[in-house]
Amino acid sequence: MTYRVAEAIVDSMVAHGADRAFSVPGESFLALLDALHARRDFDLVTCRHEGSAALAAIADAKLTGRAGIVMASRGPGAFNAAIGVHVAAEEAVPLILLIGQVETPNLGRGAVQEIDTGKAFSGLLKWSGRIDKAASAAEVMARAFATAASGTPGPVAVELPEDVLTELVERQPARVHGVALAEATLEDAARVHDLLSKASRPILIVGGECRTDDFRNDLQALVDQWNIPVAVTNKNQDQFSNTDPRWVGQLSFFTSPAHTALFSEADLIVAIGSRMGDVSSLGFAFPRQGTNPQKFVHVYPDPSMIGRHFSAELPIVSTAHGFVRAALRHGGSGAVSSQWLERVRAAADRAHGWQPQNVVANDVLGHTIMAIARLAQNDAVLTTDSGNFAAWVHRIFKMTPANRLLGSACGAMGTGVPAGIAAALRHPGREVLAFVGDGGFLMNGNELITAVDRGLNLRVVVSNNGSYGTIRTHQQRHFPHRVSGTDLANPGFAKLAEAFGARGFRIEHSRDAAGIVEQAMSAEGPALIEVCSDPDMSVERSLKWE
Repeated sequence: MTYRVAEAIVDSMVAHGADRAFSVPGESFLALLDALHARRDFDLVTCRHEGSAALAAIADAKLTGRAGIVMASRGPGAFNAAIGVHVAAEEAVPLILLIGQVETPNLGRGAVQEIDTGKAFSGLLKWSGRIDKAASAAEVMARAFATAASGTPGPVAVELPEDVLTELVERQPARVHGVALAEATLEDAARVHDLLSKASRPILIVGGECRTDDFRNDLQALVDQWNIPVAVTNKNQDQFSNTDPRWVGQLSFFTSPAHTALFSEADLIVAIGSRMGDVSSLGFAFPRQGTNPQKFVHVYPDPSMIGRHFSAELPIVSTAHGFVRAALRHGGSGAVSSQWLERVRAAADRAHGWQPQNVVANDVLGHTIMAIARLAQNDAVLTTDSGNFAAWVHRIFKMTPANRLLGSACGAMGTGVPAGIAAALRHPGREVLAFVGDGGFLMNGNELITAVDRGLNLRVVVSNNGSYGTIRTHQQRHFPHRVSGTDLANPGFAKLAEAFGARGFRIEHSRDAAGIVEQAMSAEGPALIEVCSDPDMSVERSLKWE
């Protein structure tokens, strides 16, 4: 019995656990779209731009732990989706980019929109393949999924020549190569515990390599056992309870002096699930190297990432969850000093504390997000775009492992709304809150119509300060009173939302925030809250870093 290569590709995706893809249709892969027409086990989400489709696929991958899938046509479509390739590489997220390609007789002849994907995205892709004959479809797809998820996860691309998609191939079970995951041993755990037992000022850094509920539960159990302070890497604030007394905080772009001081005095740093790049290491400053090095344990499943930036006294090739499970089996407690834990609590309060009574009246965004946080469900999914406004979200919300946080750790604008779409589709029964700036919304906010089309439970909060706020902040720091190129002329976002078919709300004054937020949070279907913000307002007015 035979079927088309297009059907074989769909079977391969389903066999690998995929049940959703995000796409902007192209004539080069019509057969693949046709193969999905009657499938009840696969959801094709039609987006309005390939960039937002790719960012939504990345958010979906973070939620499921499986490779996100984006489908785009060659040439312009592929390059529009390229932001997803960059983000997936930067944030170590498995992503499969399926690209429609010219017919095989025209390959290499400069046909309209033809690109060589491997060359075009060189340095970002983990692998680039092409199904250039029907018999190779199953093998190429299996390799794509295995490569995307192995070692350091990341993006792969598969080109789909238009004519090959309609060729017939013998129907057979889809190939699944699987992924070999490195796991720590009891001996590894014993060696780490030996270091921990001799340390009085340790810090555990937790990255986003594993985001499952089971991992978070086991992580909490290990922290209880070791009594060790926990810091999380950028946009992973939901990995550990922010109300736990051992919560250090989130390591993000703007490091607080409190965090810097704390890390400078640590006598042991244990990092799990993080490649320890510039943001996670506070600008490659910690763990300290040189003449007075700090003891460092680095746990990561890709050996090429260990020792890349820092000398590790104890390198362990393992997944984060594998290491945590081994450490729990080994048992044993830590020797953390009470004074160190007091220092941790003080630093966390200075870096992440928020005193509602100190919020100035003209901080409309602060009052709005406080009102949202009071009403938000305990297991709400939060998405954040890139921008200064996110600082209010990170400091006001006290996240726990019951939450899910989806943000752009690498700083890519336009993430918030597509990530919100992915979250609302993946968790239709949960509250999804997407926080974006005016600049980010005008990049990919057109996906609000996708939320309307699907009837999603999505609340979009737009900080309208008429500016590319983060860049303006840097600009004012380097070139005071010389604003250039960062001002924005904006539409009325609440009215724009209504034009899309969503509910629109606008908050101009802090005194109105609580009432309007309550209306918006109880609205049926997608809703947008436009917050009139001051471009010169800073979250530090309510929290002074010492």
